[in-house]
Amino acid sequence: MKRKSKSGKGGKGGNHYGDEGEQNTAHQLKFIGSEYRVLNSRYVHAGGGAQEFDHIVIGPNGVFHIDSKHWSGDIEFTSQGLERSKDGHKGDPTAQLYRHEHVLKELFRSAKLNPELVGVLCFTHPSSNIIGKSPAFTTLKLDRLAHFIKTYKPKKPQLTASEVAAIEGLIKENSRSSKRSNR
Repeated sequence: MKRKSKSGKGGKGGNHYGDEGEQNTAHQLKFIGSEYRVLNSRYVHAGGGAQEFDHIVIGPNGVFHIDSKHWSGDIEFTSQGLERSKDGHKGDPTAQLYRHEHVLKELFRSAKLNPELVGVLCFTHPSSNIIGKSPAFTTLKLDRLAHFIKTYKPKKPQLTASEVAAIEGLIKENSRSSKRSNR
């Protein structure tokens, strides 16, 4: 069963409503710059676990794992977790980001790498209103994503171009493209 957008029409090419946000994020990341490598829709396995990632960006200032959510309405981060003003998915996506981070840390540990690792929760719907922030991960709207990545100041040493390429290769060797579209 296909989920429908608020207009009642399916997304582009019959994709699910949530995929629209991932496609919008992938489109924005196309313009981030040649010093960054972007992997969209990857199923990464390491340390006995596996997770599906919406986006992974590798650059001189670190590795960014990004979860896109195409949610509208108020999205409030409270001491009890995430609350939404609209009906829909009720889960807190920060749990998914913790799982993503664990898999990437295990992958990097196995290769004796220790790059800066940054989790990002990106809300893509133009009518989303973020109130507060996740205590553990960067929380932002899509229009701020590229700027955040490009201006992020890592605590660890910057990665060289060859280290960026090596990390991209490591992730590709331990992943496959996920089910979604031809991104």
